[in-house]
Amino acid sequence: MDKKEIKLIISSSQPFNKLGWRQLHKLIKIGEIKEYKNSEVIYNENSPPDFVYFLLRGRVAVSSCINEKDSQIEILKRGVCFGIISFLTEENHSVTARSIETSYVMLLEKETFREFLRKNSSLSLDFSCLLSQRVKSRYRPKRIFQSKKIAISGIQGVGKTTYMFDLSRKVKNQTGKNIVAVRILAQGEEFLQDRGLSQSQRQLLSLRDFKEDTCLKYVIKGEVDSLYLEAGMHDNFHSLINFLSENYHFVFYEIPIEFLLEHDSGIVGFAHQLHLLAFPSIEGLKQANRLIKEQITCNFLTPERIKVLIRESKDSNIEFTYKRKLLGHPIYATIPALESPDYDKALRRIAREIGEVTLGLALGSGAAYGFAHIGVLKVLEEEGILVDVICGSSMGAIIGAFWAAGFSIADAIRFSKEVGKKISKFSIFGFSLPYRGIMKARRLENIFKGIFKDLTFYDLKHTLKIVTFDFRKRKTIILEEGFIYKAVAASCAFPGIFEPISWKKDIFLDGGILNPLPTGVFLNYHIHKIIASNITPLEGQAVDSRDGQDKFHIFDFIFGSIETMQQQFVQQASKIADVVISPDLRGLGWTEFNKVEEFVRRGEEAARKKIEEIKKLAAC
Repeated sequence: MDKKEIKLIISSSQPFNKLGWRQLHKLIKIGEIKEYKNSEVIYNENSPPDFVYFLLRGRVAVSSCINEKDSQIEILKRGVCFGIISFLTEENHSVTARSIETSYVMLLEKETFREFLRKNSSLSLDFSCLLSQRVKSRYRPKRIFQSKKIAISGIQGVGKTTYMFDLSRKVKNQTGKNIVAVRILAQGEEFLQDRGLSQSQRQLLSLRDFKEDTCLKYVIKGEVDSLYLEAGMHDNFHSLINFLSENYHFVFYEIPIEFLLEHDSGIVGFAHQLHLLAFPSIEGLKQANRLIKEQITCNFLTPERIKVLIRESKDSNIEFTYKRKLLGHPIYATIPALESPDYDKALRRIAREIGEVTLGLALGSGAAYGFAHIGVLKVLEEEGILVDVICGSSMGAIIGAFWAAGFSIADAIRFSKEVGKKISKFSIFGFSLPYRGIMKARRLENIFKGIFKDLTFYDLKHTLKIVTFDFRKRKTIILEEGFIYKAVAASCAFPGIFEPISWKKDIFLDGGILNPLPTGVFLNYHIHKIIASNITPLEGQAVDSRDGQDKFHIFDFIFGSIETMQQQFVQQASKIADVVISPDLRGLGWTEFNKVEEFVRRGEEAARKKIEEIKKLAAC
């Protein structure tokens, strides 16, 4: 592995993603990069903790000896730190870690790393947070490697109980992991029988009577285990939460609103995420805004740990921008009505993100070459490969937006032809002074507004990230809020050809300038399964496509030069992806917008060749 790839992976992964470049360089300098072959042991159970480990590439299985048999607990993927508990507690390892394919691991010698932590106090705090997720074996063999706790709350009547149980079942379905859903009732609150719960199952555990050896007797076994708990807002939840974390990969618990308003209840601090459900009314959004501010101020939750979910309502006619302004916080998801067919899809997306099994598809930049992405999407759709999130750059942003908006493959082809015709045919009224670009920004925006109308990221059927280049800051920016047409135009504003897109105080240009294949973006969103659709011609292909040609268009010189510079970026980005699809584009040119079907066919062919690899990735 080269240093650029190592730096990119580490800088995008917790807990090291908050380090500055200087600290990151020092961290890599004190680390040792070691390659482990398939089945090679990294460390054994009960061995001393000599290092902290960071998985850069490959997969590692952790297992524990249970009843004299080696029992697998978890499969670790790229970007995961392990050996943390033994490092912090100075106790021997409670599991065996073994590579299950060729893997690259960074080893950090414990005393050297301890000194590094002393000089970077904020990182020490992040390691403490990681420790709260990891489970240390005590009186019995370790069965859970890492436990995640999801708190759910909201105003009375918003449907948080139904959401908790439905989401926990969906996470179970997507991950197959052990899950418990805890419904907390305030003292004196009536225990109403939930749907499907028999009279004999109506067992209520008082938190004040909690004991580890009797707690599991109150757990109702099912597809997802459930526990009904009576508690006071000042009761100590620590022992119960720790106990459940040792027995379940995911602990979902519903917090009564009065507990959330009581700032010193302590129960919020355990959560890795707080899902706050809100009504889409003016008053509902204002209430949510107040709750968010209180949790950040009083319970020290970071904004990214608070996920706001808006209950969809036919009665709400508030525009997205106004909702966002009232809320003062990003909207994580919209929860459709229970009877809506989109309800199941919304929960599936959230469940896969929580379960860290999301599949990301990166669509690269490349003008007309980008139509090949449609062929890739066609194959994935036909083979039943469910993509969770697409990140698109330049032309990849256009095709990604078609998918995210729910357009069919036929519609994507039709709209692509429309876009191609309009971009190819410049009218005198579309030109601007050469001071900023040949084509006016407004015209570029209008092309996409004619397709996407006033659609916002909030309205999309699927998750979309759009890459653009912030000219003032000279860095990549990820757009995930606002109007789709504006974001797509910003990602496609090729310098010199199109005027930059002005957005508030920012000036945006083509996302392919720094990110022609945006696989690295997924690392920041903790997406571990990455497919890349690369349309930047491989070395030699671009020459072959113009072989023997005497006449060149001005675009040939512009795009050809940029293409050559981008090849190194693409080569680096390809290493991050688990599967790379590279259509053979020989004989086709950047500006041949009239050959949509041929580009689609090439993309389809390339995806078919990789389909077995993709199926294997999706299933793991």
